[in-house]
Amino acid sequence: MINRLLDTAFGPNGSKLPGLRVKTPAGLPLSTLSTEKLGTAHVPTDVAPLSVHILWVEGELCRLGRLTCASFVANGYDVNLWSYGGLTRIPEGVTLRDAREILPESRIFRYQNGTVEKGSLSPFANLFRLALLSRFGGLWSDADVICLTPAQTLRDSAPGGFFVSERLRSRRAVKVNNNLIYHPAPKPGDVIDLAFRFADGFDPARLTWTDCGPRLLTTLIDTWPALAPPMLMAPDVVNPIDYWQCPKALFSPRTRLPSTTGFLHCYNEIWRRAGLDKSAPFPPNSLLGRIAARYE
Repeated sequence: MINRLLDTAFGPNGSKLPGLRVKTPAGLPLSTLSTEKLGTAHVPTDVAPLSVHILWVEGELCRLGRLTCASFVANGYDVNLWSYGGLTRIPEGVTLRDAREILPESRIFRYQNGTVEKGSLSPFANLFRLALLSRFGGLWSDADVICLTPAQTLRDSAPGGFFVSERLRSRRAVKVNNNLIYHPAPKPGDVIDLAFRFADGFDPARLTWTDCGPRLLTTLIDTWPALAPPMLMAPDVVNPIDYWQCPKALFSPRTRLPSTTGFLHCYNEIWRRAGLDKSAPFPPNSLLGRIAARYE
């Protein structure tokens, strides 16, 4: 199960990953989400559903966003879709929430720096997720992460929560990615609370890519190991397809996911930079097409 110190599929510090010698933030071991069935495990009837929080800032949900929401609903999560308005078409079973409850609309901002990054809402989403999780806790998912794991499996396997990691292209290491965070018990002074306090005070005009997202969380747990989350999921758990392979690998009929994959991050930002239509039909025999046929 998930509480093993190291998963045998990866070896100590990922030494069994071909071609990689994985250095994790703060020397954390990589863990994987168990795919073992829970058998006849008792599910208490008085336990509230596991809440997942998703942000869609403005306009209608794209097809990829609808698929994300539908996949969580199908796997038994209480899906909360936070928005500042403009949503009229949402999947059945999704609860629409007013994002102003977390941060006022006046706080919305986009990247002002960079070339391909400029105009992205990603930095605001980084701030929003930290504000929400520090207040409510639960599971955060970006609107481009498809759920393949039942809520009860996640709850039973990772009671203390987790962060996830992704592979780096430029060096043989991993970093934290904040596209999926399970933070079931927020409290003052924890890593999410401290990250929010830092991000909340950062001048948006000076932000560069990932400053208050993956870079911030990686730096915090690397510099102060006591802040490290109980578990750091190996890349294949949520980010099995590297960003530089997206979306090509998602559209290929030959792509198969590792057995340890519990969620599939589709790297929406790469689609945006490439000018791709995120509401266009997925190739029916592709990885994404096969998954869509299951949940749409």
